[in-house]
Amino acid sequence: METVLQKVFPAMGTIHTFTLYEKNRLALANQMKAELLRLDAAWSIFRTDSELSRMNRSAGIEPVSVCADTLRVLQTCKLFSISTGGAFDVTAGALAAIWRKAIQSGVLPTESEIEAAKSLTDAQSIRCNEADGTAFLPHVGQTIDFGGVAKGYAMDRLLQILHENKVNKALLNLGGTVAAIGDPVPIGIRNPFAPNGKPVGTLNLMNRCAVTSGFYERYVNIGGRRYHHIVDPRTGYPSNSGLASVTLVGINGTALDALATAVFILGINQSLPILQSRGIDAVFITDEGEVLVTEPIRTDFHLCAA
Repeated sequence: METVLQKVFPAMGTIHTFTLYEKNRLALANQMKAELLRLDAAWSIFRTDSELSRMNRSAGIEPVSVCADTLRVLQTCKLFSISTGGAFDVTAGALAAIWRKAIQSGVLPTESEIEAAKSLTDAQSIRCNEADGTAFLPHVGQTIDFGGVAKGYAMDRLLQILHENKVNKALLNLGGTVAAIGDPVPIGIRNPFAPNGKPVGTLNLMNRCAVTSGFYERYVNIGGRRYHHIVDPRTGYPSNSGLASVTLVGINGTALDALATAVFILGINQSLPILQSRGIDAVFITDEGEVLVTEPIRTDFHLCAA
């Protein structure tokens, strides 16, 4: 009988599950948990002592000392902002906040509020100083949030730990960011139009990661139009790309996490060249409910019965 060790715990605003299939792996699971909690402590915007919270409070005032991981992610985010034409921007916190408020209240933000938030959205303005280990947001009121990249980066770190410990079979689920090592594992692709997380299909995942971005229930109808929480930093409004969700499949969790948001915003036609250049596959679900799968993983995806 196969030995299974499973560890479940909260962090990064969600629930994480490690499943290891080898004996005597408790110490390894605890090491992985400690690593994820370390990153959460540095990046949580809900902790006043986190590095990102200190950066946000010090925006326009002074640089803040940060760890090497934070500097690495900041530099990576700047590169993804360039490669996606601004569709991914880690400084879009002010925009996200006003649309979060709109979804909760049912009242649209004003044009002046949107323009003010847009003026603070500029990933290229982030100043990273590797020599003294500091980072700086140059504009007062500017905020940064790693919500679109944290779980992907954490996944890469955990997979590195598993590789260093010669683990041959494992399943990691970081709040929907999933990686399978060893045997193929069927994972559900959520139907963005169905309640209670019902899947539209399953994808066999093996030695790769999968990340999904979609609007799901986080939206509001105002004046006959649906406004969801994924904001296009270039326009200041929720994206209108024709996609309801996208699931990306590849080997680098950081890239998948950042690009999932950007692809949702860009839409299929604009994003396919970016994905193909990086060897990333996708399952797209359109606003009309059509499911489209890139060719390399077409045989790994199976629609659920209606």
